[in-house]
Amino acid sequence: MCLFVHIFNAIYFCSIGLTPLVVLNIGSSCLYVLFLTLFKKNSDLQIVFAYFEIIIFSFLSEVVAGGHFSYVNFIIGMVAVVFFLLPFRNKKKHIYQFIGAVSAIGVSQITVFEYSMFPEYLPIVLEHKVFISCLNLIITLFTLFYVSNLYLVELNEARAKLDYSSNHDVLTGLYNRRFFEGIMKRSKEENENAFSVAMVDVDDFKHINDTYGHEAGDKVLERVSHLLADVLPKNAIAVRWGGEEFVLYLPMMSVDSARGVLENFITRLRECSVIYRNQEIRISATIGVCTGDSISEYENYIRQADEKLYWGKKHGKNQIVS
Repeated sequence: MCLFVHIFNAIYFCSIGLTPLVVLNIGSSCLYVLFLTLFKKNSDLQIVFAYFEIIIFSFLSEVVAGGHFSYVNFIIGMVAVVFFLLPFRNKKKHIYQFIGAVSAIGVSQITVFEYSMFPEYLPIVLEHKVFISCLNLIITLFTLFYVSNLYLVELNEARAKLDYSSNHDVLTGLYNRRFFEGIMKRSKEENENAFSVAMVDVDDFKHINDTYGHEAGDKVLERVSHLLADVLPKNAIAVRWGGEEFVLYLPMMSVDSARGVLENFITRLRECSVIYRNQEIRISATIGVCTGDSISEYENYIRQADEKLYWGKKHGKNQIVS
């Protein structure tokens, strides 16, 4: 945008015969092209360059125009803009802002004393004073509006990512235990006619880690979690409980209905495998499931499901125990 403004200014000032500002804008345009070419991969450096170029350009323009074109608005606007555009890790941006504030005060003195390096151009300056001043104010306000909204969008995206990471398991993408316990505690006063809770445990997971490595184990967990997300109904909640264990909350489901869903999962899981370094890893799981009618007792139901899971582990694995 800065380059576009300089090109427009050069054309406009050329049309009205304000030669010093034509030269100044052409020089700034060339600097922008050169700098953007040399440092196109360093966005922070580009922002700092644009910031100080605008300060210097505004100062020189007001020296030419005797302070009549309100270029000080550019500097004032950029003091705020540089704070939004530079990342928080940049410790120098407050110094940049201080330099900008001092520069704005200095440039404003040119307006107060109406100093001009080229007094012979003052008649042209005064003739176009209102238009240029208004244009510069509009450019400043538009820049502030655009950058502040861009900052707000980035802030909302960062907040959404933070919310997601605090509620989800990083590896599997499923809800984490803290999120699940939070929503269950908030829902303790609600009553379900019937709901089921299942505890899922990947069989021989320690053996997989010991034999193939933890990276292979992670791939197995990812495959299991993707399959869970695929087979469960939309109102169900799948949670990575810890390690190779998953908890499933199946609202409005009797134990028989839950078994139907889980048998589909078990069947598809038996058909699954993970290829890791040209080796096939077969996957199976044992599941304990129970039904309940009071969310306030959800911890007890999870405990019951875990006991059934433990029984299934002791009696052959790769099965559903209800």
